[in-house]
Amino acid sequence: MQIKYKGADKFELKTKDAEVLIGKSIKIGDFDFAGPGEYEKSGVILNGVADADNTIYLLTVEEMKICHLGHLAHDLSEEESKQIGDVDILFLPLGAEGSAELKIALKVLSKIDPRIIIPMLYSDLSEFKKTEGVVDGELDILKIRKIDLPEEERKVVILQVK
Repeated sequence: MQIKYKGADKFELKTKDAEVLIGKSIKIGDFDFAGPGEYEKSGVILNGVADADNTIYLLTVEEMKICHLGHLAHDLSEEESKQIGDVDILFLPLGAEGSAELKIALKVLSKIDPRIIIPMLYSDLSEFKKTEGVVDGELDILKIRKIDLPEEERKVVILQVK
């Protein structure tokens, strides 16, 4: 799978079977999935979890579980954490455009504990990078397979807007 960052809360995932656009909704071809519910399309399992004015999207793609928190601006409840479950790749909002401040984002991270974190909705990542010990640069595209997921420590991947 290939992941590209399109800016704000938007990402493009390309798999061998589908091109998935994620943001306020999820688009696979002409199929537009918005809001809570469960669907399957082109080998992608979709689940939308209601969160006040926001929807948290969970996708299972190529045996990897991906979570897009949308514009989450608060800590997760116990129920939301259970609904999300184990996550391989997390799109984490960080303090811009009505999303979580760093302190709240770190609480969310401790509850979800993903293998890979991809920041979104941010204006400045310097504090987050310090907290997470990020020294790597930015990538244009993340190419990832289930076998490539980190086993021990979580990894932060910062994608350039494309």
